[in-house]
This record gives sequence, structure tokens and C-alpha cells, in this order.
Amino acid sequence: MRQVFTIIGLSYLLVCCTSEAKFFTIDNSKIGVKLNRARGTIFKNNYPFHNFMVSDVDSTTRWTPDKRDIELAEKILRAQIKNANKNLTNQVNNCPVIHRHLNDYFRQYVGILNDKGEKVIHINFSWDRFTLLDRIKGYSDGRLEFESDYAHVFDGCSYYWQVNVNLDKKTLSDLSINGIA
Repeated sequence: MRQVFTIIGLSYLLVCCTSEAKFFTIDNSKIGVKLNRARGTIFKNNYPFHNFMVSDVDSTTRWTPDKRDIELAEKILRAQIKNANKNLTNQVNNCPVIHRHLNDYFRQYVGILNDKGEKVIHINFSWDRFTLLDRIKGYSDGRLEFESDYAHVFDGCSYYWQVNVNLDKKTLSDLSINGIA
């Protein structure tokens, strides 16, 4: 009987934790993504360059990530973020510990070729799980729409953070968690 419950439990986890991304068109420069409980926007290579402020990698040479690229980036992120975040920078008091809340962030994906020609996906994260009480207190974020432009946020602790995922090396780099004002 215990084996039956184990098999049912594992089957449930496999079905619920599927990592297949679902894409849909937003406009000629953006693609919407739903992946597990997370959601986000891919900025195509024709998205206006002057709207970016990606300082940790040269963002002049861009490409448009596809479904496989996003799924791989998310897989690398999930496998490596806990170790990359071991110092828990700016994750104190009421700020979330990012590796425990990955599905609670809206993502913005930008495909960039680095100076070695490697494919990098820059991911910009914004907290996406405001409770009813948060909203009553006036906490919400209007930038969390698929149609929204690339968001530049200063401060906000770990409610806002960024990381680069090198698809060719299968590594994370440049983890940057916003400061506390």
C-alpha cells in the first residue's frame, strides 16, 4: 500500500512540476511566457536598445530566445541559484530569500551574445505575489504585465534582482540583488 502512495505522489510531482514553457505573442518586439507558476516577457532582438540598462554584459548584440532556450535557462537557474545566493545579500527582515521563491517573480528575458559569442540570457526579476493585504497597503507593481517595457528598479531588496545565464557554459553569473533604501 505504501508503494502505491509513493508512486501516486511521484506521478503527481512529475505532472505538476513540468517545465514546458508556453509562449504567446504580445507585439512585434515581445513574447509572453508561462512556465510552471512563473510568468514573464521575452524581449526580442528588435526591442529598442535604448530601453535597456543591462550593465553587467554588453547588450548591443542581442538575439531572441526560443522555447528551448528559456527552458534551459530556467533549469540552470533552478540548479545553481541556491549556491550563487549563499550570502543572502539584501534578503533580511521582510525581504524574501530568492531561491525559496523562484515562482513568485515575474521575469523579463533578454538574449545577449557576450564578447566570446556565447549565448547569455539576462533575466530581470520582479516580485509578483502581492497579497490582498499588500494591495490594501498600496503595495503592488504595475510593471508586471506582459506588455510592460523593461523595468529598471532601484532598491527594493530581494523583491527585485537580476542574473545572467550563460547557455553555452551552463552557468549563472552576475547575480545582483537590489539594495535596501
